[in-house]
Amino acid sequence: MTEHRLQLECIAYFRNEFERKGKGVIIPVVNEATYKNRNFEICKGASDLILVLPSRTIFCELKTAKGIQSNSQKEFESKVSILGYKYVIIRSLEQFKNLLL
Repeated sequence: MTEHRLQLECIAYFRNEFERKGKGVIIPVVNEATYKNRNFEICKGASDLILVLPSRTIFCELKTAKGIQSNSQKEFESKVSILGYKYVIIRSLEQFKNLLL
């Protein structure tokens, strides 16, 4: 499975099970490749998804089974973790579902 496909599945699941029921908000983050050659400031290394749930916010980085974080992603993880937020690497829809239990 590609990261893009995993992202689509996670977004669809969250919107059906949480967002449409007023239980949370999911924010897909546009990555660096999308803004290549544009005059637009982005947050390098930002996670692929931001989940806003009652009393918690989770930053989710989506990776294939063999995918690894870039240095900028590791830096972003460190920054949000220091601020007290949860940061997770998700490799499957099942793992994403378990995170939300």
